Amino acid sequence: MPTPLPPHPDRTAPTLLQVRGGAAGPAERFGAPGAGSADCRVELKQLIHRARRAAATSPAAAKHLAQFDEAEHRDLWAGTTQDGVARGFAAHLEEACSLATPPGVPPTSDADADADVLVGKQLRRKRDLLVASGGARARFSRKHGLLVVDRAQEVHSENCLWFEARRDLGTLDGFVGAVDERPRLFSAQFLQPQRYVRSETGAQLVLQGRLGRGPVGWPCRITLRGAAGRPDLGLSIELSEVAAGWRLRSRFLGLPRGFVRHDCEPVREVVDGARGGFVADTLIRSCGRLRIGDELIEVPAAAQPGPLRHQFWLGGDREG
Repeated sequence: MPTPLPPHPDRTAPTLLQVRGGAAGPAERFGAPGAGSADCRVELKQLIHRARRAAATSPAAAKHLAQFDEAEHRDLWAGTTQDGVARGFAAHLEEACSLATPPGVPPTSDADADADVLVGKQLRRKRDLLVASGGARARFSRKHGLLVVDRAQEVHSENCLWFEARRDLGTLDGFVGAVDERPRLFSAQFLQPQRYVRSETGAQLVLQGRLGRGPVGWPCRITLRGAAGRPDLGLSIELSEVAAGWRLRSRFLGLPRGFVRHDCEPVREVVDGARGGFVADTLIRSCGRLRIGDELIEVPAAAQPGPLRHQFWLGGDREG
């Protein structure tokens, strides 16, 4: 049996300062991050996604990112590092993002003078709430959940948004679920409509509630946006609290992989099934253990990330 490679110095370093000043040598001399690290430290993966986009349009941002070459610092980019290093790298990524001009934000119907806003009793009387773009359309009801339709792409999926929670017994190098526990599944249909805005230019719907009725749960806020000038729908998922030691994923059922795009590094599993399968994107993996050689160390910041917001786009360009 071959001798395991030693952990890379980036994994053993307590802060980014030690990583910056280290002379580790070729990365091939050290152990690589586990394949399952793709969805650890999801908040860092979101920042990496933003920084890559910034680097694609800004030479200054690209130069800033190049200070930590990805081939030489695989643990750094994977997130399989101690909390101090992860915090320092997150600040470095934020700096790279600040060097590029931020992309324009599509207008929403909130700003329209003629917008019709429904809340409270008025909203509860509405049994069916439509949010449409120039292509994809979504309807929400307590009976049928979220229905997504795009005739041009032959998409029609009812009650298509679910959430899956599983206890995480692994490390930052990979998720390990309890073999005697099934995933806990929650449908978005059990969230409550809080605000519905509609105008000539588009619509916006806010759903809010809690995923899970027991002691373990996740307060959740979903915002659907549709604008007549865009072919896709915007869908954001906000999670204000985290249950340590769990992985929470979104499940989009019956929607093609390219139909659902996520503003994040790839944190997705594609599952085939009788209903056309689903795509599962990790929203939170609050794992607080990192293996360094034969030792497991605590990384509490990874187990308790701050409030998270995920942006998805449904329809439109099927690439990505």
